[in-house]
Amino acid sequence: MKLTDFKLNEIKLTDIKLTNEIVQIAVRVLVAIVVLVAALFLVIKAAGWIEKSRERRITKATDAVTPDRLIVRCGVPTEDVTTDVFPVVRRTMRYKASGQRTFIFTFTRSADEPQGWVFLSMKDSVGGASYETPEAKIFALPCLDSTK
Repeated sequence: MKLTDFKLNEIKLTDIKLTNEIVQIAVRVLVAIVVLVAALFLVIKAAGWIEKSRERRITKATDAVTPDRLIVRCGVPTEDVTTDVFPVVRRTMRYKASGQRTFIFTFTRSADEPQGWVFLSMKDSVGGASYETPEAKIFALPCLDSTK
């Protein structure tokens, strides 16, 4: 019998014998596929968890800014002015950045609460940039980040 005489339609499923070895290989392949899919799912989820954790850390770092914490994280400012206009105390701190750029931080508190500072704004002396989001604040002045 020649190879050309062989017809595919002559093979029947009953002629294929499943040996124990073939079943074990098929199970291993199936388990490997399941493990790979699960690993891929976990990698994708982990990336999301890491990003959310980073966002929470940055938000916490920028929301908790007080004059004392700013000095601890970023050092002594180039200018620190406190203005007392009863019943409010306003504190403006300036930090020199690269080039001609200076960052201006503004805090207020009531006159009868010495530690109750509220962070109002972070501005650029040049005036072209906006620092409304926590990410923008950290990008402009990395020392605000609580892990650095």
